[in-house]
Amino acid sequence: MLDFSNLSVVDAHCHPYRRKDKLSADEWVDEVSFGGGSPQYLRDGGIEVDDATLAELQRVKRDTLYFRYMLRRLAEYFQVEETVDAVVEARNRAILEEGYASYANSLHQAGKIDTLIVDDGHPLPQVNLENFRAQVGVEVLPIFRIEVLIQQLLDEDIGWLEFQRAYDDGIASALSEGGYRGLKSIIAYRTGLDIDPRSRSVDQGMVALEKIRRARGRGGDAIKNLRDHLFCRAIERCIDFDAPLQVHTGMGDWEVHLDACRPAQLMELLRYPAYRACKILLVHTGYPYHAEAGYIANVLPNIWCDLSEGLPFAGNAAARIIAEVLEMAPLSRVCYGSDAYGTPEPFYTSALLGKQALAQALQDLIDDGFMTEAGAEETAKMILSDNARELYGI
Repeated sequence: MLDFSNLSVVDAHCHPYRRKDKLSADEWVDEVSFGGGSPQYLRDGGIEVDDATLAELQRVKRDTLYFRYMLRRLAEYFQVEETVDAVVEARNRAILEEGYASYANSLHQAGKIDTLIVDDGHPLPQVNLENFRAQVGVEVLPIFRIEVLIQQLLDEDIGWLEFQRAYDDGIASALSEGGYRGLKSIIAYRTGLDIDPRSRSVDQGMVALEKIRRARGRGGDAIKNLRDHLFCRAIERCIDFDAPLQVHTGMGDWEVHLDACRPAQLMELLRYPAYRACKILLVHTGYPYHAEAGYIANVLPNIWCDLSEGLPFAGNAAARIIAEVLEMAPLSRVCYGSDAYGTPEPFYTSALLGKQALAQALQDLIDDGFMTEAGAEETAKMILSDNARELYGI
């Protein structure tokens, strides 16, 4: 079996996190797990949340294959029993003895993680990036999420001309002076990826905002029209600054509407002549529609895929996901990503799983005569770090 454990990693999509020293077992599970619901989700549906309900939510979060994989790898790292209580106790003790920054850095170093490309639109309020850099001890490059700026401007009592100017200036300042390496959009969560490329019309933005103001924030179709318009403006700013645009596609938390998040929904927009120069990263490769993302990266020249969220949260499916993306996507257009958040531990275990899954997928290609071992090593370096370095000019 191929072994990529010593290769360095550039995490092309993840999130900064706040310092959390001592956590209970349940608190830690809530920080590192994916899915499983939340007490607030149930309360919003009129469901009473008692101790039994909380225990059931915890059980569901602990019963995913990825969580169990993470627990096993962390138990090996700490050399403790493979239980949540033992791992959390070892984590808390290490932070107390080493200090938080040293602990976090040791996990990133153990995973050979060199660079984190972070979307600081989550969590909110935004994490102080200077403090985060000091904690993790590796290179941190931020990505500017446009929806944070859009919401700030919607909350202000301003007309279209001021809104438009503040939006353009905010993006320009982020890319030219703020140290941001690109933009990010979660329009898939808000109004979906079916974006008419002609939405760039200034009239569409102006009319949409006026309708929203008259409706006191409840603009119906006007909300979509405004967000589509601002998304198109963001593409133009990325072209101006030669900066990539990350676009959320595919799975997310419970709020996401999967049928509106398929990468294929973007095809008309991506083919539009005025936008073809923009470098687009399809975040999460649209998982579970990742084959679509791989195809789009094949037929359109400025499209990249990152493997985050399907890897690591799909657990044992990671090798299959990589293999299916590589069915069509050029090797130079696929980047490792984790979508990790919350605490340092998922960054470490995701890097381990990513390398393991990549080794499995590429070994199959060797066995089938599509690749040599030397070619597999080169491909692994490209996917784990080199492609992201090229995309972001690192």
